[in-house]
Amino acid sequence: MKVVKVYGALKKKLGGQGTFELDVNTPAEAIKALTANFKGLAKWMVESEQHGVAYKVQLGTEVVGEDQIDTLLYPWSEREVFSITPVMSGAGRGWGQVLLGAALIGLSFVTFGGTAFAGVSLGSTFGSGAAGAGLYGAAWGSKALGAIGLSMMIGGISQMLSPPPPDLDIKQANKLQNYSFSGVTNTSQVGTAIPIAYGRLFVGSSVISSGLDVDEVV
Repeated sequence: MKVVKVYGALKKKLGGQGTFELDVNTPAEAIKALTANFKGLAKWMVESEQHGVAYKVQLGTEVVGEDQIDTLLYPWSEREVFSITPVMSGAGRGWGQVLLGAALIGLSFVTFGGTAFAGVSLGSTFGSGAAGAGLYGAAWGSKALGAIGLSMMIGGISQMLSPPPPDLDIKQANKLQNYSFSGVTNTSQVGTAIPIAYGRLFVGSSVISSGLDVDEVV
């Protein structure tokens, strides 16, 4: 028997029970067992992303991040506890250490054929986390769709992990030198806000696109 522990809002959703002993082999099977025994749990976990909630998943003391999610497809030791903790998703560096509910639900369908589908979780990276919620309904009718949905949702998580370009600081802009354009504080950095000016103003410019052509004059 394997021990599974849940915390926070997830524990409350499961009637206040925080510890489960399940006859399963893998964490993915444990998730499927929970969703099979608690009506509406799968939908609740998928939709939790809309409320800014993700899940910190641990096997023993090891946190399972997005790049190790395929480890949930393999058997784990009975001496280790599989735990799931809802956490608020944010823009911090620790975001790569949490998983979306849609990814966990999609993972629960990839529990067949040994490790034959383990590569699917590491394969193509396309789609989005929101797409995982859409695939959730279709996955009920096909385990193969569950495998495809997993790879799409992982791709969405990877996109979320890509940090946006930092905002341009005004002091930083004053230090930039631009030899292609003249004016007051010209900027050409990616991610700069495009200002809207009203009236007659004396301002610099924000370069959206620029290029340089070299012609040989004979």
